[in-house]
Order: sequence, then C-alpha cells, then structure tokens
Amino acid sequence: MRFIKIYFAAVLLCATSALAKPPSKPKVCSTKEKGPDLEEKQQEALAGFAHLFLDKQDVKAAFDTYVPGEYIQHNPFSAQGREVAIEFLAASMAAGVKTSNLTIFGGQGYGSLHYKMVILTTNETYSVLDYFRFKGTCIVEHWDVLQTITGNETNPIAYF
Repeated sequence: MRFIKIYFAAVLLCATSALAKPPSKPKVCSTKEKGPDLEEKQQEALAGFAHLFLDKQDVKAAFDTYVPGEYIQHNPFSAQGREVAIEFLAASMAAGVKTSNLTIFGGQGYGSLHYKMVILTTNETYSVLDYFRFKGTCIVEHWDVLQTITGNETNPIAYF
C-alpha cells in the first residue's frame, strides 16, 4: 500500500484515492489492534472501507469488514446502530449514487473521507465529509457533513 504521508501538528496522515490502494484481501478489523504502526493500519482500514463502500457500493461488505457491532451515529436524520446504517446506506446506493474526488485523511484514532457525490435520480450534487473514530482498526463512530454544490459558486476551487 502506498500513501503520501504529510505530517502536520500532531501527525496527520493524508492519502488521495488515486494513491490509496485498498488491501487486496480485506481482513476483518480488530478492536484490540495496538502498536506503533496502528495509524498506518487504521489508514489502510479506511482505504479498504472506502473501496468497498464508495467504489464497489457494497455497504454490507464494508460494514461486515470494518464496522463491528459498536457503531455510534451522529447523523441527525438517522437512528442509532449498525443495522440501521447498513439498511439506510444500501437503499441510498441502490437508488443510484456516483462518487468521485475521494480524499482520505487519517491519524490519532480518527479518519475522514471527503468526496463528491451525485444522486443520479435527482442530479443533486454534494461535497461530503464522513468523519470516523476508530477503536483498534475498526470504525466505531461516525459524523457527516454535506454541502450542496450548485455549480454557481463564486469560488472556482470551492469544495475540492
């Protein structure tokens, strides 16, 4: 796995989707994973999760591999729990979603996916930031932020 490592204050790992290749054979995460290379393993887990969730749009496989039973959800429009998230996200993907411009950030037990999402049925376009907390190499908590992209933004480099 290749990553571009950039260290900001308190070490922040950064990888873009073009360089962050998911593991060839995803391993099920471990909440007990520790050690000096934990950040790298969390970065690898996040890239694997993104590959299954966004590229393959296989929500169940992404959650089965990287999200254990513990799952705290901060989305105000969603109920708590892993199964609720799988059901909601699988239905959303099945309705038609296209993603691009993925950037993956991770470090200090947290990670994020920033990407462009187009809902194909309505042609609505969003800038999405999914923010996760890890326990070992497993995702256990989630926050998200969506911004509507209208195409009329004043700033030519808005969002990406």
